[in-house]
Amino acid sequence: MSRKTIITTAAAENGVKESPANSNKTKYGEWYGLNGEKWCAIFVSWVYNNAGNPLEKIDSANGYQSCQSGYNFWKSKNRLTKNPQPGDIVLYDWTGDGHCDHTGIFAAWLDAAKTKFSAWEGNTAQGNDSDGGQVMLRQRSAALVKAFAVPLALDANSVANITNDDVIKKGDSGADVTSIQKLFYDLHFNIVVDGIFSTATENIVKEFQQKHSLDQTGIVTPVVLGMMEEETSLSPVPVKRFTSGSFIKKGDSGAAVLLIQKALNGKAAKKTVAEDGVFGSGTFNVIKKFQAKKRLTADGVVGPETFAALGIKDV
Repeated sequence: MSRKTIITTAAAENGVKESPANSNKTKYGEWYGLNGEKWCAIFVSWVYNNAGNPLEKIDSANGYQSCQSGYNFWKSKNRLTKNPQPGDIVLYDWTGDGHCDHTGIFAAWLDAAKTKFSAWEGNTAQGNDSDGGQVMLRQRSAALVKAFAVPLALDANSVANITNDDVIKKGDSGADVTSIQKLFYDLHFNIVVDGIFSTATENIVKEFQQKHSLDQTGIVTPVVLGMMEEETSLSPVPVKRFTSGSFIKKGDSGAAVLLIQKALNGKAAKKTVAEDGVFGSGTFNVIKKFQAKKRLTADGVVGPETFAALGIKDV
């Protein structure tokens, strides 16, 4: 068992494609138990297993299927590194939005300045980095990396299948619970965003876990949170989901933000904010002034009360 074996195992898969094309069906998914799902993380898990270094239990006993949950897990275990070695795991963020979009196995630096490197990746191709359907050795820019991780599988003193201590569960309350409930709301679950982890919230967590073939514990670990974050980043939320009770804040964009900007301008004597669908500093400042004028909490976050004051209802 060695880093060299991990690289050799990955390299032996060079050129393998999903079959039929565009199906996400591979021997890797069949082994993992989720054939037909996006498989970049599943490929990495398969390589580690076949190299004799099975990954710790993350999304399943076989490793990880979600890039974001892998990142959250290794971050919570202090396994991130800025100096990767061959065989370490690389997690990418293509757009800089904070979400991991793809993963692979670091192979080598390609320049002395360490700005470019090669990595073995599954489900990739030239022109389709995250869903290309093939195993390839890719050349990447370090600027696209969310993190490098040294999995516990490479530590001879580690214990596999460890559990997470950083969890949110029934009986908890506060801002962290509210954030989780907002994510579920944006994923179209019928949930009340009240900051209280009740039996109802626990049942929704179990429903989500069942959907993704996770252990149905009702507990939100960094792994579960990562899966939620990844699905949210892939699932645009319709305007009606926002306007009926979610929260829109600085940094958001899309149709819901545009609706807010139009409403702000409609209530002003003259146009006060650009109608560009991007919640930037300009929109943020105008929202705060509007909230203060209406004697609402002037925090720049558009929640149910601010929506009501703007006259925005379900569409």
